[in-house]
Amino acid sequence: MILSGPYYPQRQESRVERLGDMVAARNSFFENCSNNLRFLLETRYLWMMDYVSPDKCVIEVGAGAGLSKEFITNSDVQLTDYLEQEWIDVVVDGLTFPFSSESVDVFISSNTIHHLLTPMKFFDELHRTLAANGLVLIFEAKASLLLRFVLRLMRHEGWDYDVDIFDRCATANNPKDPWSGNNAIPDLIFSDISQFEERIKGFKILRHEHCECLIFLMSGSVNAKTPAPELPRWLLTAIDRLDRVLVRFFPSFFALGRKVVLQKVS
Repeated sequence: MILSGPYYPQRQESRVERLGDMVAARNSFFENCSNNLRFLLETRYLWMMDYVSPDKCVIEVGAGAGLSKEFITNSDVQLTDYLEQEWIDVVVDGLTFPFSSESVDVFISSNTIHHLLTPMKFFDELHRTLAANGLVLIFEAKASLLLRFVLRLMRHEGWDYDVDIFDRCATANNPKDPWSGNNAIPDLIFSDISQFEERIKGFKILRHEHCECLIFLMSGSVNAKTPAPELPRWLLTAIDRLDRVLVRFFPSFFALGRKVVLQKVS
């Protein structure tokens, strides 16, 4: 495999601006959000509205800058994160939830899983706190050749395919760096659906599709910034259509993201 890794850059090596600064990311969105970034976030969140409604308890884990609420408008999403911020409703450790068993209808997880130290504990907590037939709506990375190249170039996050992702005692990220990201984690968990359902009991995968390529690269990123020219919406729409072709036929080369829907089945 080209760029096989493992690769974990040091945080001081990063070439992106405002890495991990959620306040700056949120202020930038509300004060000067580009067409590019808004278009990207629409593609990441609007599809989730098909699975939520006002009568459901919906919680986002790892909400970061809390931008999901600007796009998921048909439900009152409760925002949680491990850092206390004025827009965060509840401070939550992603591996130990404060919620009662079977009390949540829908969990949202956007680019959270690849930051977790022990992802299997996260799925244990999802299963414990989800109501019967509850859903988990996931947007995550796809560690394609292009994404690994971009990560190597920007020294932003890394990847490591050598971890035993299904071992609840194994470490999948750098315990000394809360912003470390192992972008191989979603591949290791979701790429083999039969293995997922065998190893992570109590869930089935209702939806799994790859997405994003150029539309992400042109966004300037969400929580960290890289330069990008602002484009008109018609051109962004055309680029998105091209992306759909690239990720459908060549996901291992071009796909940068994935959309996953899990359902609790037992």
